[in-house]
Amino acid sequence: MEVSYKKDLRNNYLVVEKKDNNDEEAYCVRMILANSITGIIKPEQRNIDGQILYYYDISSKQPLDIIYEKKPINFNQVNKLFTGLIEIMEQAYEFLLNENDLVMEPAHIYIDISTEQANLCYVPGYNKDIRKQIANLIEYIMNKIDYKDKEAVLLVYNLYAICRKDSFSYEDLLSVIRKKSRQDSKIEIEEIGKGEREESKPEAAIKDQIPNEQIPVMMEKILDDQEHYYFPLKTYIYTGICCLCFIFTLILSIKSKLIYTFFGTRIDYSKFMVLLLILLCIMGYVLRKIWDKKNRLTKLIRKEEYIDPRKEDISLKASIEDCLDETLSKSNRDLLNNNDSDILNPTVLLNEARVCKCYLEPINHKINKIIEMDNFPFVIGKYKNNVDYLLDKEVVSRYHLKITMEDDKYYITDLNSTNGTYLNEKPLPCYKKHEIVSGDEVSIAGIKYIFRLDK
Repeated sequence: MEVSYKKDLRNNYLVVEKKDNNDEEAYCVRMILANSITGIIKPEQRNIDGQILYYYDISSKQPLDIIYEKKPINFNQVNKLFTGLIEIMEQAYEFLLNENDLVMEPAHIYIDISTEQANLCYVPGYNKDIRKQIANLIEYIMNKIDYKDKEAVLLVYNLYAICRKDSFSYEDLLSVIRKKSRQDSKIEIEEIGKGEREESKPEAAIKDQIPNEQIPVMMEKILDDQEHYYFPLKTYIYTGICCLCFIFTLILSIKSKLIYTFFGTRIDYSKFMVLLLILLCIMGYVLRKIWDKKNRLTKLIRKEEYIDPRKEDISLKASIEDCLDETLSKSNRDLLNNNDSDILNPTVLLNEARVCKCYLEPINHKINKIIEMDNFPFVIGKYKNNVDYLLDKEVVSRYHLKITMEDDKYYITDLNSTNGTYLNEKPLPCYKKHEIVSGDEVSIAGIKYIFRLDK
């Protein structure tokens, strides 16, 4: 889905171009524009230069992939997220909307920062299977889950097991969430009722009563893009024409008695063999040119494979142990052969000599401090629980900007901030990365910095 972002003096918008709608989609458009549905961002239809665009107000909201880029997701967040998504889908059904037009990509599920409620965009004509979207979302959550939170792991696994079935319904997902919630409530009540008795019991007896619930293993999804070579259709057409020409020439030579004897009574097999050899040589040369490797085309074929991470861990552990044994045995031999002078002259790693220090230097040193960046992506904002640098200013958004590093190059991205991010006095559009080099001026809601890179 191709999107763009626009910003005016008040709001930030996600902009999607309108596709040609059929009668059913036209009804859905009228329904979504005429009603305010909780959890669905109501689009604003605008006609610009004869082109109809949908504007979705995403002010004070952040995409799911931005919020959980730095921190893992716990049980309460997973529970709240999927409960909210299921309620949104149920409301869409009540308003007779096409559920496949709901966008459930992590980059376009917008979380209200103040309420932590999920919001979806309804894009007429999007038409992607909602079950496949949910399955992909659950697989994304699996990579972001806090694996120290046992309840969160069990909940995501149960949702994952449901979505792996050929057909599942909202009730199946909701029953998993409600079942987990009921179990938590029951455990909480039992703990309150047995609190005093458990205090008097020894610790060993309490541990024996706690069920040792095994965390199920989630199959890891591996996506591999394989390059596949193939010949175009014209190659096969030329080959067929070449074969037909060979047969036609042979038949024509026989009909015209070109390969007959001098008297024309029978075929001269010596002439026939010479003609056949010449035709085969010509045909072989032409086919070699037609089927040359340079004429091949390439295409990427995505291969999905699910592997058991336990098997990979066992093989990895074995290889590491073999490597360690070999290294330790070699180290022991070196220690016996070397003297104590090596201890006084330790080896310096080459990587330590090439460390690059990356930071934002404030123009006004009296008011603002240097922002040093030691890991990427590096998020700057005033939401202290989920940013790398807390810039506690009223004009700064909770998630204001992030700086990323790719192939030894640095990029800056505005995260839907209210007062904007400027690079060399030019405003940056939302969620679109721009390359940044040493000496560039970065303005964070009017607070100016210079990007520095010391090698």
